[in-house]
Amino acid sequence: MENGIERVEDGWDVRSMRGVGVGQVIIGSMLALHIGSNGIEVWGPAELTADGETFPVHAATRINLGRVPKLLDQVVAEVHAADSGVLRVRFAHGWRLDVPAAPRGLGWFVALRGSCFLRSTPGGGVKFSDQVPSGRPGA
Repeated sequence: MENGIERVEDGWDVRSMRGVGVGQVIIGSMLALHIGSNGIEVWGPAELTADGETFPVHAATRINLGRVPKLLDQVVAEVHAADSGVLRVRFAHGWRLDVPAAPRGLGWFVALRGSCFLRSTPGGGVKFSDQVPSGRPGA
């Protein structure tokens, strides 16, 4: 696709983020990664796999956030949103961030240059749109 999101057999690949470093990490009520002119917001619990260990991370409840700033400057190798609603972000140095769909509400959100987005749907699934909704959390 022209916008850098491509439909694949089991979900969506965000190819426009490949090879781009994380330029900013923001931790507040959610976790935000700025990757070039694109962004990923994590609203729910996630898992960060680093150096062979997996740690639960969650911005709102302040769980294991000390490792998250180490994602700064790391190069993205893959961003994949599975049809089940799971977002997988794999980094070139071997770390991985896995974000499931939330049972209720927004679990994660991917925006590309502010013109299109992918997001998890409550309970599972992925929604694609070519316009970022103005009412999303954090907008």
